[in-house]
Order: sequence, then structure tokens, then C-alpha cells
Amino acid sequence: MFYTSDRRSESKNDRLKYDMKEPQLDSGMANIFQIDQSVVRIIDVLSTGFKLSNGKEAYGPLLVVNNEAFTLKIPPPVPNPNGKTVNPLLLLDPKALAVLDIVTPKPELIVVGGGAQLSQLSEGARKYLTSIGLKVEIANTRYASSTFNTLLEEGRNIAFLALPAGVTA
Repeated sequence: MFYTSDRRSESKNDRLKYDMKEPQLDSGMANIFQIDQSVVRIIDVLSTGFKLSNGKEAYGPLLVVNNEAFTLKIPPPVPNPNGKTVNPLLLLDPKALAVLDIVTPKPELIVVGGGAQLSQLSEGARKYLTSIGLKVEIANTRYASSTFNTLLEEGRNIAFLALPAGVTA
């Protein structure tokens, strides 16, 4: 704690006052309510996109890595020959994630949101992500965004890939 330094001329009560102009660095505590405004977090999950902490809105699939947000070109949900709708993550081309090859530092984990429901990644995308050393966590988009924000607050270097919450398949 930062106390006033000249203790000879101060009363006992003055010595116990904090100098609020100086940061309280040696207290061993952290302000859990202070959020780094420079970090891109997910503020709201919309049915068609996302509201980000930098004031921007992104529509469609989103990739956030190292405080940069990218919209991805992933095919929309389409019915397969049996008439069942296929989640776009199952059709994800690993080339859509090529930005992860060049980012530094490389994230340790990517949190994936599959839309309204949990959905698997395409086999090619999953193999690509694990081949570059990323662990993969998959959930529905609302849960994935909450997990992403929590891990960011813990200071972890992670990435976020998600479909909007309105995508059902």
C-alpha cells in the first residue's frame, strides 16, 4: 500500500491514509470490476450477429482473435438430400480460418459457438485447428460467448468462432 512517506511529522491517523493518486499495486488484490476497455468482448449475442465491446456490430459468422474481429464467409444452413438442415459449421472450410496461421501470439484455445444449438465442426476444420496447436471448446453461441468473455477476464489468450444465435440446424 502507498502510505504517506514522511512519518515523523504526521499523526497516527494521517499515517493510515492511502495516497489515492498512486496505484495500489502492492496490495496483493485486483479490482475484479475493472474491465480492460481495449479488449474486444462479446457484449450481446443477436439472432443475426453480435454486439462487440468496441461499439461495433458484426452480422453473420464471427471470428475474434487477438482483439481483432473478422466476419467469415461460411455457407448458410442448407438442407441435405434427406431434407434435414445441415449446420454451417459442418461445412466449414479450414481455409476460412487461415488468419490463425499468421496471428502472433497464437491463442491457446478457440471457443466455438454453433448457433442456437451445439454443433460439431467439420472434420477438416477440427483437424486444422488441432494441427496448429489450438484446443477446441464447442457450445451453443450464447454459452460460448459467455465462456469467451470469462476466459478473457482471466487474462487467457483465446479465440472465438461463432454463428449467430438465430442459426438453427
